[in-house]
Amino acid sequence: MRESLRSLHPIAQLLILLVFGLLAMLLLAGITMIPFLLAGYSLDALAGSNSLSTADIDKIFFLKVMQLAQAIGLFIAPYIVYRIFLREDRYKPTELPYVGIISALIFGFAMFSAFPLINYLAEWNSALVFPIDSVNTWMQSTEQNAEHLIRLFLDTDTIGGLIFNLVLIALIPAVGEELLFRGTFQPLMLKTFKGNYHLAIWVTAFWFSFIHLQFLGFFPRLLLGAILGYGAHWSGSLILPMIGHFVNNALAVLVAFFIGLGTLDSEVETLGSSNDQIQLVLLSILVLSGGLSLVYRDSTFDEAKEIEA
Repeated sequence: MRESLRSLHPIAQLLILLVFGLLAMLLLAGITMIPFLLAGYSLDALAGSNSLSTADIDKIFFLKVMQLAQAIGLFIAPYIVYRIFLREDRYKPTELPYVGIISALIFGFAMFSAFPLINYLAEWNSALVFPIDSVNTWMQSTEQNAEHLIRLFLDTDTIGGLIFNLVLIALIPAVGEELLFRGTFQPLMLKTFKGNYHLAIWVTAFWFSFIHLQFLGFFPRLLLGAILGYGAHWSGSLILPMIGHFVNNALAVLVAFFIGLGTLDSEVETLGSSNDQIQLVLLSILVLSGGLSLVYRDSTFDEAKEIEA
């Protein structure tokens, strides 16, 4: 079976893995749903999440647990199958080797410093209007529903709620999405494009952004995906992009938490998004570029040693 799968085109391999991920997601979601249904929960929470409010604590918890199960099935399960049946050592990264603490700290700080730049791109992206009215209306509606659900998830004033949100919104996506995109998708794209890692990274970043179905934030997420892709390729490890991904998501969770407590001004959440803060955005670009340059120099990556497909 392994040889049969390896003989397929990388795109066909990827499609098989994605179908497996969808099936695993549905299976885990169904298993997770059983105790909630037995406890009297209704599926209305899944169908009408845009109508929920912060008062619907039980339904929001139900949605959080469901999202956790879905993320494990959709993101982690395909990587496990890839590692068992399709892994090829010459197409990196597919493993989780140790990375230097200096590289990890630098990459984490670089992702932290990208906050104003990401906000600036998000503000610019959100102002774009798709030329087809029906599509534009759908995109706006999808974005509003996603934003509403995220706000409900982030709404907590307890340490326990904060820790749960850090696990759900920062840790699980950081691990799961990196296993799927940088650990599975990117090596298959590298194989597809005959070792052209720039093309593999940007195509992977495109699908990383697209799959979120939040098109008013497509370009900042595309940039994040590319940064994570280069970090993975240069280091030969998924640990580095996992750290960067976690920092990016955890920062949003922490900012929302402390704004909710009143210890941070709400303007911090949109730092860098306005034109009068362009100096901060330029500083963000400078620090991010410097950090990535240091990670590249400290990495084990050697372009001259890249193996041709």
